[in-house]
Amino acid sequence: MITILAFITMLVDHIWYIFFPTEEIWRIIWRIAFPLFAWWIVRWAKLTKDRQKYAKRIFILAIISQIPAFFLFWFEFYNVLFTLLFWLLSIFIIENKKINNYFQILIIAILLIIAQYLNFDYWAYWILTIILIYFFWQQKKSILFFTLLTFLFWCIDFKNFSLHFSIELYSIISFLILYFTQIQKYDFKINFYIKYWFYPFHLALLYGIYLIMK
Repeated sequence: MITILAFITMLVDHIWYIFFPTEEIWRIIWRIAFPLFAWWIVRWAKLTKDRQKYAKRIFILAIISQIPAFFLFWFEFYNVLFTLLFWLLSIFIIENKKINNYFQILIIAILLIIAQYLNFDYWAYWILTIILIYFFWQQKKSILFFTLLTFLFWCIDFKNFSLHFSIELYSIISFLILYFTQIQKYDFKINFYIKYWFYPFHLALLYGIYLIMK
C-alpha cells in the first residue's frame, strides 16, 4: 500500500498548493509524499527490464506534464519528472563500470548543478534523496543519512551561520514508514496507464478545475 499512499499524498499536496495555499498544515503532506513516491520510482526502475525505454517514457511524460505545471505553479520550476529523469541518468552513470569513479562523480555533479540552475522541482536535494533510496532504503542507516541530508539542505543557513527548524524535516516520517513496513516484491499492482499517466492527467484536471473556479 506504499504505492497508493504515495499517489494519494501527492494529490493532496497539489490540491493544497492550488486551492488552499494559506493552510500551512497541508504542506506536511508532500514532505511525507515525496520519499514514498521516490521509493516507488526506484522500485520500478529496479524491476523494469528496459531502463532506456523507462527513461524515454519519463522524458515524454515530463514534457507533457510541464504544460499544466507551468500554469498551475506560475512558471516557477520544471516538474518533478525532470528531476526523476536526472536521477535515472545518475544511476546509469553509477552502474556503468566502464566509467572511471572520479568521472562518474564529475558527471553527477554536473547534473546536480544543472538541476539547481534550471530550477528543477526541489533541485539537487531530490536527486540525492532518490540516489540514497536506491542504495540504502532497506537499511536502518538510510534514516540517519536522509536526516543529515535534509538538515544540511534545509536547516542550516550557511550565509549567516545559523540553524533553524524546517518543515522539510517531516519527510523523515516517510523513511520510518519504509523501514518498518514489510513490503513484498509486489505490494500492490497499478494499471500500466494509471502508473504513467496519473501525474500529467491529475495536473491537467486540477488546472481545469482551477480555471472553472477562477
